[in-house]
Amino acid sequence: MPRILLFGSGSIGTMYAFILTRAGADVTCVCRSNYTAAKQNGFTIQSTIFGDHTFHPNIVPSVTDASSIGVSYDYVVICSKSSLGTQPTTASLIAPAVTPTKTSIVIIQNGLGVEAEFHSAFPSNPIISGVAYLPTTQIAPTRVSHTETELLHLGTFPAESEPSHQTRSVKHFAELITAGGATSLVHHDVQIQRWSKLVANAALNPICALSRCRDQELIHAASASSSSSSSPNPVDGKGGAELIRGVMCEVVAVAAAVGYGEWINERTVEKQFARTTDRKFPGVEPSMLADLKGGKKLEVESIVGEVVRVGRRERVKIERLEMLYCLLCGLDWARGRERQG
Repeated sequence: MPRILLFGSGSIGTMYAFILTRAGADVTCVCRSNYTAAKQNGFTIQSTIFGDHTFHPNIVPSVTDASSIGVSYDYVVICSKSSLGTQPTTASLIAPAVTPTKTSIVIIQNGLGVEAEFHSAFPSNPIISGVAYLPTTQIAPTRVSHTETELLHLGTFPAESEPSHQTRSVKHFAELITAGGATSLVHHDVQIQRWSKLVANAALNPICALSRCRDQELIHAASASSSSSSSPNPVDGKGGAELIRGVMCEVVAVAAAVGYGEWINERTVEKQFARTTDRKFPGVEPSMLADLKGGKKLEVESIVGEVVRVGRRERVKIERLEMLYCLLCGLDWARGRERQG
């Protein structure tokens, strides 16, 4: 029975704790803000795919507590929000639970560049990068709603070096996901999948957070505003959709500049754009909008900031992305000042 420590027991973490528990793994969840509720009640998921379930994994308040019980973990699964450039790093927080050369570190986080700190901190350990399509909402501290789809893309990091133990590790983890009744795909270079998701994420997350609208709500609002306008020259009502598409195209341009143009291109934009426009109203609530509503810090740097930095380095024209990044930085700073009183 593989022993798994899951760090980050929010909506995504709860779903993968359920899947891995159902696969027969010995799962321990690090719960910080929701420790008391999880310890008393376990977790409950309400899923259109998996059904409704309550389950009770091992619950600890910290990684220190998890490592003090004398257990050697086969996997540490990171489902917390990405925190590029912040201190303490997530890598330093999980360090007590990582056994050199043995423990595989699975990073299921949004954004770009999220693997680097773990690869640097644990050079002898297998690093597995995960890109999840799992629309979830945390509706209570230990209750999660899930809908629409489920898929986890996996691959070693970095892709160009795949020692046999890393290959075995990622394949075994994929088998656990499958055994838990979910879907996983293993890739030679999972960064292709990361860029593909970023085409949607780097557009929808900031736009929805700044407008405080779900994706379909924003598209509808722009259209409704145009149709009800008394102006003799109203706009065409496509502004929301066209803004989303324009940002997606800028992400594609950045991906192409760093060598992913064969896989990340106009077809990617059409696929991700269609997923957005085909949803039923009111659409989905991107993670950044959920974090804004929940009073949490936004994943600005990994979802938008890193794309902007790569784009600037490669001299790509990314005016929309730069504008969104500037507005998000201002919003996050202002919210931080408000929290401090």
